[in-house]
Amino acid sequence: MKRAFTHCIVALALIAIFFTSESQAQYSVIKGDEPKIRAILYGKDNPRALIYYKNQRHHVISKMRLDEEWFIEEIRRESILFKKSSTKTFAEIYMNPPKQARRHLDWSFFGHPLALWEAIELLTHGFGYHAVMHFQAGGPVVPGTHANSLKTMLRKVLPPNHCFVIDGPLLMVLPVHPSGEAWTAVIERMKKSSPGLLTLRYPGLNTPGIINSRGDDIQFILRKISLGGNVPIQFPRDLHFPVYATFRNVPFAQILSNIVYLNQCIIIEREEGLEVTPWPRQILQRRPYADYPLIESLPSEPQEGTGPTPPPVIMEHLLDHPFVQQNMD
Repeated sequence: MKRAFTHCIVALALIAIFFTSESQAQYSVIKGDEPKIRAILYGKDNPRALIYYKNQRHHVISKMRLDEEWFIEEIRRESILFKKSSTKTFAEIYMNPPKQARRHLDWSFFGHPLALWEAIELLTHGFGYHAVMHFQAGGPVVPGTHANSLKTMLRKVLPPNHCFVIDGPLLMVLPVHPSGEAWTAVIERMKKSSPGLLTLRYPGLNTPGIINSRGDDIQFILRKISLGGNVPIQFPRDLHFPVYATFRNVPFAQILSNIVYLNQCIIIEREEGLEVTPWPRQILQRRPYADYPLIESLPSEPQEGTGPTPPPVIMEHLLDHPFVQQNMD
């Protein structure tokens, strides 16, 4: 009996030593320069996340490199497994969102407070849609829900007084009363537009294009479409509002029509080209803040398998860093 008790004590001591050494090997001190996870959209087929790192927003997927130091090995439901080049170690960084998951079903979208377009862009890329958002739409989103479709997810995360419409592969988000007009009237006007007819006169608008705008001025976007679609586009000198849209390999005619009409402008065919002008009832009113500053759009779509290109640099306060757990090679 005494021998068995002694063996038990020895075994417990060995276990304590093992776990002590394991904890020393697996955990490291937070330095403050690690990537900070803002949100994770998790699905088995296409998980992705929004990361703040070195004052930049990075829309990332698995097997994507942030820089020479940090490589994203795997995106998990509540954490991301990184690989550090300098130390040749794995670091699992947990998100620690204000809303904790109580169950793990279907897709999950959890994270810290986000701007509306940050959430929309993450969801549309994850579920495989294109998206355009009215420039007056906006507000905070606190991800913390599960859903089995984009439609169900949006119903849970959209701020009050906002609505959405899914038309085929396109998601449209707008306020209930943009510039005092009913959102249904805006959608009806969009349905009456005929982007296909524009291509009869300007075949270049059939060219597939890429627009990934996180607050670019409408004039910059129109110039980009004009260049890509090989069509003259004119507009009022004082026409200014931020554009929130993401299109990948979509004909420029559809990109132009969707961006212009959802933002309560119209397209007029002139002898010398196309003209974009506000709808008569439209009063351009910019929100007091923007989800992103006015920056240049991305020039091209990233290569397949590399994931979306990181968003532009923006300075803002970063929340406290989550715990870091490192697994040695």
